[in-house]
Amino acid sequence: MHEMGRKRAGFADLQTTRLAFSQDGVRCPSCNRRVGQADNPKFIPTFGAAESTLATLTCERCRTTLTIRFVEPE
Repeated sequence: MHEMGRKRAGFADLQTTRLAFSQDGVRCPSCNRRVGQADNPKFIPTFGAAESTLATLTCERCRTTLTIRFVEPE
């Protein structure tokens, strides 16, 4: 059974550069809160890559689980 009054957590996929993420330039699409390094992202290891290109974190305001894909700057 679900508890009454609790929000159900959502999910969202984002793309950003490492620079924008490190400067808290990314916003949660559900509540528009800035997210970044201070939110303790969990980096997902990849085979053969020096740095991970994927990370997950949970927005502290709305509890949305964010999957972040890091892309190269254009």
